[in-house]
Amino acid sequence: MVTYLGKEFYFRDDINDAKKIPVYPDENTVHDMFWNTNVTNITVLFKPLQSGNQYYAVENFELTYKLLIMYWMNDYNKHFSAEPIDSYDNIQTSYNVLKIALVAPAFTNQTYVEGKNNVIYINAKDYRDLDLATIKTILVAMDIK
Repeated sequence: MVTYLGKEFYFRDDINDAKKIPVYPDENTVHDMFWNTNVTNITVLFKPLQSGNQYYAVENFELTYKLLIMYWMNDYNKHFSAEPIDSYDNIQTSYNVLKIALVAPAFTNQTYVEGKNNVIYINAKDYRDLDLATIKTILVAMDIK
């Protein structure tokens, strides 16, 4: 559990483990991506799997629910959506849409969060790490160290 602006946020996994997930290029850069005033929409991207798509659904809910509350508490109005993609290469971006790409273990062997070109990549080598990296991303957005 963490407290953000007086509200308690609960997570399914250990926050201390989530805090250990590395963020590139750094936490400030990723944090600033969430608070860019030009961004009006946040789109969660995922590459469908033969099995394991339920993990995408859980992480998408976690991101949308907690970030939406965070934004409301700060009088920001952001719209959220999710969409499948064919590839994590060359994700199309625009100045007013922040994209969050959930990269499942089938597509990476490392766990980290990376922000670049208006896309935040949540990479995980296993499904527990996908949850931890998602938590880490939310903590970074909230500026909780």
